[in-house]
Amino acid sequence: MKIFLIVVIFIIVLLVAGMLGAKNDQLVVFDYLLNTIEMRLSMLLVAFFTVGVILSSLIFSLIWMRLKWRIGSLERQNKNLIKIEN
Repeated sequence: MKIFLIVVIFIIVLLVAGMLGAKNDQLVVFDYLLNTIEMRLSMLLVAFFTVGVILSSLIFSLIWMRLKWRIGSLERQNKNLIKIEN
């Protein structure tokens, strides 16, 4: 239920942002290291939001996998200690 509410709130926020972005057709110049492009502000914000979500998901996944491996190794050590004591 909690995940469902989070997903619904996320979808509502995206819909509101999409409606605001559709009304905002302001062109901005985005100057990065190799080139300069001109694009709508809403599209630039969506691009940066998407990159942020992907990067944070990748970092979270790597940290989660490292913790899972650590838990597994500690459980194996615990089993070995239990066997030695018996």
